[in-house]
Amino acid sequence: MSFWRIFPRMRPGCPVTRRKKPLSDNLFVYEKLVVHIFPSFVEKLDLPTSPGSATSDDRKPRRLHYQYYRKMNTMPNHADFMELGTIHQHQSNCKQHCFVFTEIADIDLPPEITKFPEKIKNGSIHSYSKKDGMSPPPPKVPKSRRSRKIIAIVAGLLVCVALAAGIPLGLQLRSSSLLEARLAFIRRLLAESPLVEGYWDPQLGANFSKSYAEVRNSMVGALLWPISVPCAAQYLDAVQLTLEGIDDARRMVKKNKDMVIVESADEMEQAHTDGKLAILFGLEGGHTLGSSLAVLRSMYSLGARFVSLTGLGCTTPWASASIRTDFFDENLPSTLTNFGEVVVQEMNRLGMLVEISRLSEPAMMVALNVAKAPLLLSNALPASMACNGSTAAVPDHILSALSQNGGVLMLNVERCGEKAMSLKDAIAAINYIRAIAGVDHVGLSGSPKNYPLLLAELARDRLWGSAAIKKLVGGNIVRVLREVEVSKNRLPLSEDWIPLEAIEGNAYCRYPET
Repeated sequence: MSFWRIFPRMRPGCPVTRRKKPLSDNLFVYEKLVVHIFPSFVEKLDLPTSPGSATSDDRKPRRLHYQYYRKMNTMPNHADFMELGTIHQHQSNCKQHCFVFTEIADIDLPPEITKFPEKIKNGSIHSYSKKDGMSPPPPKVPKSRRSRKIIAIVAGLLVCVALAAGIPLGLQLRSSSLLEARLAFIRRLLAESPLVEGYWDPQLGANFSKSYAEVRNSMVGALLWPISVPCAAQYLDAVQLTLEGIDDARRMVKKNKDMVIVESADEMEQAHTDGKLAILFGLEGGHTLGSSLAVLRSMYSLGARFVSLTGLGCTTPWASASIRTDFFDENLPSTLTNFGEVVVQEMNRLGMLVEISRLSEPAMMVALNVAKAPLLLSNALPASMACNGSTAAVPDHILSALSQNGGVLMLNVERCGEKAMSLKDAIAAINYIRAIAGVDHVGLSGSPKNYPLLLAELARDRLWGSAAIKKLVGGNIVRVLREVEVSKNRLPLSEDWIPLEAIEGNAYCRYPET
């Protein structure tokens, strides 16, 4: 039997621990130790040479503690080493080894062993005691315990990986940092409710297809398209230019089979269900009406469903604009005149949206007090953002009054003056209007290409759940359209004409009345 099979823990490179308790049964069988290491001393020690040659009483356990040292080159010159001579020799090709037995109990070694404590060639025996000052080696961690630690560390790393990569997929969407997941959520939401662009000013002619592709790729479902006429055409051919603009827009829509003209909230939702882009026509600026209620009613018959009472910086004889470029004219009003109030009432009777974002602040308050239906503020920003430029600014007290009126502000999320608006600024503006007017009174306009990312980022906010986002993208404007339609024909027909003194001196293209 091999020596290493009997004492596996004494194999070179396998240090063992000095223990206070007895070792395994193999170490208690002292004759195996003596037979394999000290064969010449078996007779002198008077020990049995095999397990069967002695009774259990003769085989008294001998407590043996040892420490294995491996010497690669020279042996230490220690006075306690004893020469064994040729008693036990290693093979010449083996490395030098030194077995140090720290304690041998109840064994009387022959005198020739204890008599010569000198250095030997291949090994030595050193009696160990606490007096020598030798400290036992540090305890060795069992392999089983070490394996359990490794398994625990690996399992902990796997758990960390799962927490970092797998669990966010199952969390609520608003707390997810995955942009694609949020965009997929927005797509599903917009499949149920149309995204309404509150102010569409497309490029006409050959570039019209480019403008159409932009809104289509942005998941827009409906457009508020105001027909614009230069303010300089007022008192001239503004009405004619308006009619030509409506005709041109209608022909462009009919050329595209994916677009359809709508005139009510139900038609808008039906177009979205059919997968088509709904177009709601309107007029930008009261100068397109020629200060005539008859023209207003005619425009309604042609499909116009909203009218801005003034253009930006384009004051009419019956309504003042927020940005005035004609201070030299003292005859122009600074608010909404009596005829202006009649225009608002007639629009309520017809079922048309009254758009007031470009009015002066006094005119806005008059319109809010006179209107019998919710009002619309399109392509506007809060005045507190201090965005000087071509964008209408709405004071905070107007926003508060808007919530009482039931109207909606279609927020411009493209530019703040001459500066492009970031997603962070746009979300801050949306939340600002929501805090003042409420979630039922805010919509989007001005930047269709940014809507998907804007809505995906907004979906991370706990304030903006599915219901709130549906109101923002189009639910609010659809509600306003329905309420305006409900108030239709509840007021008497107005036959008033604008007073001649209001247009005297500017009506040089008007046929004189007799």
